[in-house]
Amino acid sequence: MCGVCGTYSPDGRIDRSVAAAMHTRLVHRGPDETYSLNTETISAKLGRLGMNGLVDGWQPAEDRSGRYVALTNGEVFNLKALRQKVGSGRQANGVDVAVIPELIAQFGIQGLSLVDGQFATVVFDRAENSLTLARDRFGICPLYYTVAGSDVHFCSEIKPLVQCVAQTWKVDIGAVDQYFALGNIVAPRTLVEGVRAVPPGCAVRFGANHQETVRYWRYGEFSPASEPVSGEALREGLKQSTRDRLQADVEIGAYLSGGFDSTAILMEAAALLDRPVRTFSAVFDDPELDEGRFQREVASAVGTKHEQILCRQSDIASKFEEMVRHCCYPQRETYNVAAMMLADTARSAGVKGVVSGEGADELFFGYDSYAFDSVTRSSRASRAENEQSWGRADFSWEVNWPNVGRRREEYLTPDAREALAGNEFWRTRLIPFSDDEVKSLSQMQLRSIADVYVQMSGHLLGDHGDSMLMGSSIEGRYPFLSHSVVSLALQIDDSAKVIDFEGKSCLKSAYEGIVPESVLRRGKHGFTAYDLRSVADARTWDDWRDLVAASGIFTSGCLDTAPRQGRAEKWDSRLSAISIAVVMDELGLGF
Repeated sequence: MCGVCGTYSPDGRIDRSVAAAMHTRLVHRGPDETYSLNTETISAKLGRLGMNGLVDGWQPAEDRSGRYVALTNGEVFNLKALRQKVGSGRQANGVDVAVIPELIAQFGIQGLSLVDGQFATVVFDRAENSLTLARDRFGICPLYYTVAGSDVHFCSEIKPLVQCVAQTWKVDIGAVDQYFALGNIVAPRTLVEGVRAVPPGCAVRFGANHQETVRYWRYGEFSPASEPVSGEALREGLKQSTRDRLQADVEIGAYLSGGFDSTAILMEAAALLDRPVRTFSAVFDDPELDEGRFQREVASAVGTKHEQILCRQSDIASKFEEMVRHCCYPQRETYNVAAMMLADTARSAGVKGVVSGEGADELFFGYDSYAFDSVTRSSRASRAENEQSWGRADFSWEVNWPNVGRRREEYLTPDAREALAGNEFWRTRLIPFSDDEVKSLSQMQLRSIADVYVQMSGHLLGDHGDSMLMGSSIEGRYPFLSHSVVSLALQIDDSAKVIDFEGKSCLKSAYEGIVPESVLRRGKHGFTAYDLRSVADARTWDDWRDLVAASGIFTSGCLDTAPRQGRAEKWDSRLSAISIAVVMDELGLGF
């Protein structure tokens, strides 16, 4: 993983200082080396976090004809198979991502679908003087861009982009509405008006007079196999995926939450390595939050070299604002402080990458909501807004419609509500499926697609994953998101994933007798930390009120709107308002 940034000016009138300025703000993402790509129309830089090819690898990389040249952030785990497919390059570049321009030369953008890995790539076509920005299938590696006149500026993080491109920036009120309704912002939208995220599984092409987004892959092509997928096949798929993600010239550790997903990966990693795995866990001094007992049990059973990081309420109070100002993404709870502390500890221990269990719940229906979906109901409430956002009037994902209207009234100023009219979150299709395609999906399959595109890509892999990890120069790797595991998940029938209200049943059956019984049978425990009171302790409540009011979009009394008894609230919206106000202040966003 690295940090990439730059400016593309097809007319040749390029200001190279913008790329240089952005790069200085991305050093944490790539502290090991700096590479540059400069032509008459493009100026780009890559800060490298060296994971492989440390001796014999470099960037930019070219295809054998020299037409396509690329700077790429990320990893290609199936490099050997891809090299056999495309042939040897003209130079023996030891960096795995050097295969990217050759894939595009031979197969076009669709060639990126062959990559089992994680990447954000900047590809310049010398023949057409055009630029392509592309991102991996699930959006593990972020990539943002903005179009300013004839220039295209791009960056791995929003903050350097906004701070280095000189223009008046405003908050996207539709993104605020999206966050309050969904708890996430869905690509290509961002909190900043005029800044877009390259969507997962997509490439955005720019030429002198055109821009187009091309989707080369999407999650959700369910196709149950004629024969049930065996537990052996699932274990072998995860084993191979874990093996691939442990390959590096540096040490790769593991995050251990104490839940099933991270434990299954750790079991595979321990069996593959000839050394104890370095494991890292967050613990809390609140018994309702703490999973330390399960973490210690697993670490002891596997024989890992384990470190627990105690996250206190005082840590949340002292680090919450720092965390938000770093990632510039709204927050609905405080757990990212613990994630930031975890990454810092891993880096101090000399580890440069970690494997983690994200993706299992989305692919194998592990959240509690899937259990409710498994019950046949005669009718579900229908709304026209659902049809616009999801393609089906009776599917609302996690949206609580009565709360949506109430939040707007209680939190947004009259001016903000007026600006929102016609730009509400539901007016945008949130998943890459048409109405006709959605009709063929089961309720659980549709939920899985929504979970991937709304929750996992932007939040779990984004502000919770990439931002917190890369802030300490740590790379996250996700075995459940490999080609092999995803392919198996798409072939498994709904009824094998949820049995007797138990999600991930097929996975858990596959690891019966391997994962400790206490972990195998425990309930789902999401990422949770201390509540709003900790954040309130960092400043006086009046300070937070002033910051929120200064945003211009929130009512002066919204922080006094405490959740009332009986409301179906999944998170405290006051925390979201505070974090959005912090981001607006950090980026200098107007309204």
